[in-house]
Amino acid sequence: MKKIYKNTIIITLISILFLPSFQLLAGNRDRSGQAGAQHLLIDPFARSSGWGTAGVAEIRGMEAIFSNIAGVAFVNKTEFGFSRTQYLVGSGTGIGINSFAVAQHLTLKGKDGGKRDLGVLALSVFTMGFGDIQITTVDQPEGGMGTFSPNLMYIGLSYAKTFNQFIHGGVTVKLINESISDCSATGFAIDAGVQYLAGDFEHFKIGITMKNVGLPMSYRGDGLSVRGVVNKTDHELTLEQRSAEYEMPSLLTLGASYDFLIWGGEYKEMSKVDRKDEGLTRDDALHRITVAASFTANSFSTDIFALGVEYGFSTYFMIRAGYNLEGGVLSKGGTTTWYSGPAAGVSLGIPLVPKSKGTSRLLLDYGYRFTNRWKGNHYIGLKVEL
Repeated sequence: MKKIYKNTIIITLISILFLPSFQLLAGNRDRSGQAGAQHLLIDPFARSSGWGTAGVAEIRGMEAIFSNIAGVAFVNKTEFGFSRTQYLVGSGTGIGINSFAVAQHLTLKGKDGGKRDLGVLALSVFTMGFGDIQITTVDQPEGGMGTFSPNLMYIGLSYAKTFNQFIHGGVTVKLINESISDCSATGFAIDAGVQYLAGDFEHFKIGITMKNVGLPMSYRGDGLSVRGVVNKTDHELTLEQRSAEYEMPSLLTLGASYDFLIWGGEYKEMSKVDRKDEGLTRDDALHRITVAASFTANSFSTDIFALGVEYGFSTYFMIRAGYNLEGGVLSKGGTTTWYSGPAAGVSLGIPLVPKSKGTSRLLLDYGYRFTNRWKGNHYIGLKVEL
């Protein structure tokens, strides 16, 4: 009883700390397009993209680096994976996103032979390319001078920790870069998140995350300078134009999820008390149906409500779907993003060793998000859990 009371107080305090941010980040349609570094809003992982932004409380493992860093605390030993996204595939521009991440659970062996939990350290890399674009000038508007390739990227260093059975938290520091051959911008941003688990089998979860909090960025480089001749003279001067600063697309998301569990095999005939004493969790259930919802307060666009549902057959097969709805928008013509609402995905887990020897497995993920035009986004991911 004391533990429940203590955790209730902690969650209340966390909510109070985050609550003012909802006021500061309340969605503002009039500010749409005024922030930069928009690639920070793109989820590169196939598994979490399959139900939009609904999984902020549910997500766990390597993919939580984007959705809610607190979920990285659930990494058992080591996880690493790669994801490839075909962005707006119908546009024909060849926009692609590559993402790689690795997470390692850290422990320290004590003098008494026991292990001390030090949390989970993770590294992630995100790169977004736009293919080759023709270089044009005022004198040669049709090109013919070669091509250039814009690149958007960030590198994230994350740390997450389980504070007790119920509370998990984490933080990510991101180095951000946007560049072409002669102009670039660099900045830093921070993500932070908390997940709270409750219920006899950890089947009720609450998640809060704040993302992309950082100082303004601006462009620098030779691309902002022009050499010209002063009127009626033979002197050449270099004229440099200063880049205006732009803000980060900061946001705050609050979500919750609930698992409906169906037990099978040796656990089917057990009582609820026996299952609890056995230390079973949702991963031990034969069938699982998870319902999730979230609310995102964007600082530079409209707020987003999300609903999602996922079915899991043990840890071998999962299928999910989600729907995002922009606050105050009831028609496609009024949206401020590419996304039209629906998303879907599927995951296949392949054991790498017999169950009696461990839980190592290979996961294949696919996700798809519908867009208003240009035939949506395709996500393919591969992850290894050791």
